[in-house]
Amino acid sequence: ELVAVSVLTQGLVLALDSSASVDRSEFQLQLDGLATAFRDPDVSQAVENLKPLGIAVAVVQWGGPGETRVVLPFEFLGSARDAKAFGFRASLIRRWMRATSTAIATAIQESTALIETNGYEGFRKIIDISGDGPDNSDVDLEAARAAARAAGITINGLPIMADDEGLATYYESSVIAGAEAFTEPARDFDDYARAIKEKLLKELRPLGS
Repeated sequence: ELVAVSVLTQGLVLALDSSASVDRSEFQLQLDGLATAFRDPDVSQAVENLKPLGIAVAVVQWGGPGETRVVLPFEFLGSARDAKAFGFRASLIRRWMRATSTAIATAIQESTALIETNGYEGFRKIIDISGDGPDNSDVDLEAARAAARAAGITINGLPIMADDEGLATYYESSVIAGAEAFTEPARDFDDYARAIKEKLLKELRPLGS
């Protein structure tokens, strides 16, 4: 059960692509990269620097409509030790399904709902979408983005360009949204670990910086 924390630096949902185009080894590279990033000295120090406010982080896996699942619920990170412990828990995540399609819109909708209904309140609210392809669902992506923006949420993107060199451009135009939104492209799944670390270092910054 979550303990309500009145004010945080930010709430962050990390949404990992589990769609049909991502094979087992590629998905594992996402998990390994995420776990390694939170145990990295630079990232753990960035979390330490958020004192006294801290950050709440959750991880979801997403694919087609109805296939989003929270695999690490929101957890308060207030120190470097907390960040490293979160990295360890991330290393234990297992893929719960191989989804049918790539519904970025659903990932945004479900992540928005997660931020809006959890017990934490942050000055910044961020959704990180990692994915290896464009949305191919029937869900309205622009409406999902607009709803997130209306809720004061920023959507950042980590396009994995293993099969689509133009994916970063698509993410820039059709996925990211909100204040100070940005993309951190990965050349391929092997480059994910570098990209997620760089992305987190940009996001884990004290207020006013």
